[in-house]
Amino acid sequence: MQQVLCPQCGAPVKFTSAASVMAVCGACRSTLLKDAESVRRIGEMAEVLEDYSPLCLGAAGTHDGKRFDIIGRIQLRFDDGFWNEWYLWFEDASDGWLSDASGQYAVTRRRKVKTTQGMPAFEDIAPGDELKLDGQRFVAADVRACLAGGAQGELPFVPGDGWQAKVADYRSLDAFLTLDFSDGPQPELYIGRAFDLSAMQAGSLRSNEQVEETAGRFRGQIKALDCPNCGGPISFVAAMATHVVCPSCAAAVDCSGPTAEVIDKAHKVKAIRTTLSLGAVAKLEGTSYTLIGLMKCADPDPEEPSSWIEYLLFNPVKGFVWLVETDEGWERVQVCDTWPSLNNATSVRWRNRLYQKLYDYTSRVEVALGAFNWRVKVGDSTRITDYKVGTLKLTRELGDAELGWSAAVPVSPAQLAQWFGAPELAKQKAMPAGPKPGGYRKWAKAALIGMVFLNFNNIFSGRFIPVLIGMAFLWLPALLADKLSGEDD
Repeated sequence: MQQVLCPQCGAPVKFTSAASVMAVCGACRSTLLKDAESVRRIGEMAEVLEDYSPLCLGAAGTHDGKRFDIIGRIQLRFDDGFWNEWYLWFEDASDGWLSDASGQYAVTRRRKVKTTQGMPAFEDIAPGDELKLDGQRFVAADVRACLAGGAQGELPFVPGDGWQAKVADYRSLDAFLTLDFSDGPQPELYIGRAFDLSAMQAGSLRSNEQVEETAGRFRGQIKALDCPNCGGPISFVAAMATHVVCPSCAAAVDCSGPTAEVIDKAHKVKAIRTTLSLGAVAKLEGTSYTLIGLMKCADPDPEEPSSWIEYLLFNPVKGFVWLVETDEGWERVQVCDTWPSLNNATSVRWRNRLYQKLYDYTSRVEVALGAFNWRVKVGDSTRITDYKVGTLKLTRELGDAELGWSAAVPVSPAQLAQWFGAPELAKQKAMPAGPKPGGYRKWAKAALIGMVFLNFNNIFSGRFIPVLIGMAFLWLPALLADKLSGEDD
């Protein structure tokens, strides 16, 4: 470790990693560049937006059996939001990155390859594209060009004015692959996998009190904001919501800076009826979640139009949960940390179960109100594919820059009423339960008994082969249907 005094203010600044070429002075925000003989000031780095993340400089954890320390952070911003990349220094004197985006985490480390020939150009990559590396199939999940919104601590490069990160993230089960085009047309490769914060030393993470000291507010505290457009009250989650939509005038408000700014005005709010209201609190598995945002979405198919309401719930420690209300009932939805694998053109496998494709459709945002961890805009469209096994559902969501998977389970009205402490919700329509185990064979068995009864004379007179063929045509499709629906595991 090398420690120097900041040439601007005299405060001590540490260089922990031999790979670090710059550090940000924690006292005056000066950017210090390290070369072979000296450390010099080259400017001032922008502040990062303190968000709800429990990670911080100095936090420690383990990955692949090796201890690491968080020594730096760069915040990457794009039009619809931002995420954090934490710079890691391992005990074996190697480095890596911990991606921190909306409560999902992944550790990646640079992978040296002999050649990047055959790799796609950044401009040619689209979400859903496939790439094979060492025989493993990866799918493009996120393709973005971002700007550095601020930095802390040490970094292995200098994100100067106008520095742009061009990155394409790929997924395969729990594996992550990043192609980084920031330094030119040939990408640097980083590979790793999803990361659970249980691998962090709990005592090194930020507590609510520490967040209050550094950010001036509790992580996830619900605060009130007067809409800069109409003056109406808005409830939003401090240190989490970079974008809120005013329930009164539907103006889009950017809360990522020191003051809230209107970035998109709306003159008329489309009236919608929702079962749940912004600010409602639910208790799921002993944890309190606050309903911070809601969207009305619709499928614009002229032949089979449909609409539904999506509710975003948030807890500072547990993160995000979605509740979806359709005319068929309710579902609880969470983003998949581990992705399914493709089985064939009409099915995928996830957690050792085979999900069959149901249908493709489009989801378009018609109304958005409240706080979100990305910028939601009316008219945003996502291409959806649903897969199902029994009553469980997987959803593939494909947008212009992002591909994601989520898992849904049905929620009964009684369960909903218990979560929100509202007995009247128990009167809501229940989600269809789906076929019972062996349900198709049950009906086939009843039909077989009827067939035997009607052909009793034919069987005992020796004309039983046509009857057996008919019985096979009844039983085999029923058996196959039960297997495909996951009811015969």
